[in-house]
Amino acid sequence: MIILGNLINELIFYGILYCWFILEFINAYLIPFLRNRRRKIKNKEWKSFRIFLITMYFSFFISYFFAFFSFYTRIGELPLIVFYLGIVIMIFGIFFRYWAVYTLGKYFSPVVTIYSDHKIVKSGPYRFVRHPAYGGALIAILGMGISLRSLLSAIIPFIIMLVVVKYRANLEERLLTAEIGNEYLEYKRTVKRKFIPFII
Repeated sequence: MIILGNLINELIFYGILYCWFILEFINAYLIPFLRNRRRKIKNKEWKSFRIFLITMYFSFFISYFFAFFSFYTRIGELPLIVFYLGIVIMIFGIFFRYWAVYTLGKYFSPVVTIYSDHKIVKSGPYRFVRHPAYGGALIAILGMGISLRSLLSAIIPFIIMLVVVKYRANLEERLLTAEIGNEYLEYKRTVKRKFIPFII
């Protein structure tokens, strides 16, 4: 793709993107499914998962759409040098997401799930934000848009994803408050940011 400047940039971008897809499939879907299929579940909610999944892939599509739009119209086009900034942000977002997934361990599920032995995890990235896995996805989407050298690719998918993860996080927090009660309310008072440390 000419947008990325040269072949080396393309290899960097798509290598990171495909690694993210593989990590997502293995760590966020396959392992939780195999690990948790026999555990006792108190509450499970599917609707927001479908919305999240559709929005995630829609965000990839519109990132590319606006990348081409900016490239051919020069509206919102960013200089080539920001490609590398976007790559760094994208890698950080992926790292932050899977730091959260690994820290949550057996309590992580792609579907909002409350297990019979559910506990609040307060270590790792959960010391800084209440929903770091969503935060990591937001950061990675932002980095991808910047790498595609379009201000529109960076901002519009990020805003769409933010709306959806806020909806999903609020739903998850209502379920956790209903099941765990005061301990989770205290955690919310202590950790005020939801997704990105010091920002959101």
